[in-house]
Amino acid sequence: MMTESNKHRRRGDQLQNDIYAATYRLLETEGYSAINFTRIAREANTSRSVVYRYWDTPFDLVFAAVQQRMQQSEEELNNLDFDRGCLRDSLVYVGQYFILESNNGPFRLFKMLFSEMINQQERERTGQMLAKATGANIKMMDYVLQRAVQRGEITKFPPKATKLILFEQIRYTFMLENGLVSDQKLEEIVDHVVLPAILYFSKQ
Repeated sequence: MMTESNKHRRRGDQLQNDIYAATYRLLETEGYSAINFTRIAREANTSRSVVYRYWDTPFDLVFAAVQQRMQQSEEELNNLDFDRGCLRDSLVYVGQYFILESNNGPFRLFKMLFSEMINQQERERTGQMLAKATGANIKMMDYVLQRAVQRGEITKFPPKATKLILFEQIRYTFMLENGLVSDQKLEEIVDHVVLPAILYFSKQ
């Protein structure tokens, strides 16, 4: 157990990171209903007054914790190579990564945030977070599309809506299949929807 002196020695980023870690751990193991400032303070070995100093409501804390994990995921994204030698295989790989992140990463917690939104400000903030996630998806697609242009597989980039089809189809399948997207289904999405759409716009 952390002593009182250790509690007071933690400052700034380290203290916030410990609180975020406790919040994220509870979200993953017990869900949003477990989040309250008394519980978080105990899990993070700090005082409730410290938690109140940074966040006004449990929703604010959850929002900030998920934002932090999204930032970490974005930094990891910069170090990944999604090129698999051809456009089709690269699209499948992007889909596999997106499915993995949706099941295990911070994006999995969006559902919790949406279910707890109670006012317009919270809807706006969560919408901004989703817009940032969409930007990360576009970044992945632009990477594999640029490689496809360089290989001569396509002549130009499709519009934004076409770039997002892969992710939208996966989300739709999540809803239909209770959060499951098989390898076969992913390949069907790529082969019968995403790749034909990209190639269509390349020929225009």
